[in-house]
Amino acid sequence: MTRIANRTARDYRSQLRDEQAEETRVRILDATLRVMGGGVASVSIPEIAREAGVSVPTVYRHFGTKRDLLAAVYPYLSKRAGLRDLIVPESVPEFREMVYTMFSRLESLGEVARAAMTSPASDEPRRMQMPERKAMSQRFVAGVMPNATPTEQKRMARVLLVLASSSSMRMWREQIGASVDEAADDIDWVLRTIVAATNEGKKNR
Repeated sequence: MTRIANRTARDYRSQLRDEQAEETRVRILDATLRVMGGGVASVSIPEIAREAGVSVPTVYRHFGTKRDLLAAVYPYLSKRAGLRDLIVPESVPEFREMVYTMFSRLESLGEVARAAMTSPASDEPRRMQMPERKAMSQRFVAGVMPNATPTEQKRMARVLLVLASSSSMRMWREQIGASVDEAADDIDWVLRTIVAATNEGKKNR
C-alpha cells in the first residue's frame, strides 16, 4: 500500500512539473510575440525574459538557443489559430477554401499576434518556415498546372506564397479594407486567371 501511495505521489508531482513547464513555455512564447510585435528589427533573450517575468537561464532551459525559440513561434501560432488541421489543397477550389480559412483564423489571433507575424523581427522565423511552405506550394502548382513548364510552375508557386501570406492578409484587411471573403476571392481570381491563361497558351502552341 505504501509503495502504491508513493508511486501515486510521484506521478502527481511529475504531472504538476510538466504542467508548470508548459505554462512557463507558453508565457515565454507569448512574451516573444509581444516583443516581436513592438516594431523592433530584432529580439533579444534578455528582453523576452523581462517581458515574460522569468530569468534568462529559464528561457534557455526551455528553448536552448534563440534560434530554437524563434523556430517555435510559428508552430505555436499555428496551433493557437488551428492552422495545423488545414487540408493541403489539391484543386483550385480547395485553395480558395484554404486561404479563406487561414485568413479567418489568423484574424482571430488578435492584434499582438498579427503584428508579430508581420514585424521585421519575424523575418528569421519566416525564413525557417519557408522551405516547407515552398515545397507545398510547388506540389500544389504542379497538380493544377501539369502542362506548365518547370519555370512557369516555380514562378506561380512564388506568386501564391506571396498572395497567401500573413503580410498580404494584413494589407488586404488593414490597408485596402477588404473582407476575408474579398481577399480569398481576389486570390482565387488571380489563380484561376493564370491557370486558364497558361492552359490556353499551351493549346495555341
